Amino acid sequence: MELRRLGTRLLVCAVLLAPVVAVAADPAGKKAAGNKAAGNKAAGKGAKTAKGAKPAKPAKGKPEEVAKAPDPKLTRKIRGSTLTVTADGEVKTISDEGKIIPFGSQAGAVKKAFSQLRRDQLGDAERSARAAKEDDRWWTVLFHIRSLDSRADSEACFWRAVAFYRMGEIARARNTRQFCEAEAALGDEDALSASLQPMAALPEMQQPGDPKPDPVANLSPYAGPGPSKIEK
Repeated sequence: MELRRLGTRLLVCAVLLAPVVAVAADPAGKKAAGNKAAGNKAAGKGAKTAKGAKPAKPAKGKPEEVAKAPDPKLTRKIRGSTLTVTADGEVKTISDEGKIIPFGSQAGAVKKAFSQLRRDQLGDAERSARAAKEDDRWWTVLFHIRSLDSRADSEACFWRAVAFYRMGEIARARNTRQFCEAEAALGDEDALSASLQPMAALPEMQQPGDPKPDPVANLSPYAGPGPSKIEK
């Protein structure tokens, strides 16, 4: 009987203690469930933030300027006016003051060739001026010396001034003559040309607004002395 009563008491105690154990275990379960829900909520919020986040602001300046920014490694440096190079095993300096000489190794031959060309052009001009018969005599003289500068070549200046005097262009002849004034023969040409022109055609007689008369040309060959020869 005693054993039967003891078993009954144990069963009653087990029934009475079961709700207490369940209540004691429930807070831990709720806490775990709460932590899990909080984690899910935080994860959802983080996902929402990532989805709706604004993109990072680009660098200041236009996209084209950012894209075309020069690469420091490819940037060309501006050098000074002097440059040193190596050629034929020698170090040479190139500067803005350098003078280009055609056929530098044969400078003497080049100078001689240009001098001969000048002499040929002056000779052709003189032959045309003195020839007994020459079509368009004075235009031909001007053609032969077209590449020679009157300001730097007194012989070219002489024949150009003679051609202008003989064409009746006194003003142009006098303007040219100032670069070879030492040639006395040009004084005779000035007087001869002035004597052939009408009074109104002379530069010193012309007034502003007055009509300019046609010049009178002298087509006869030149028979006076030539200019002083200067070799260049």
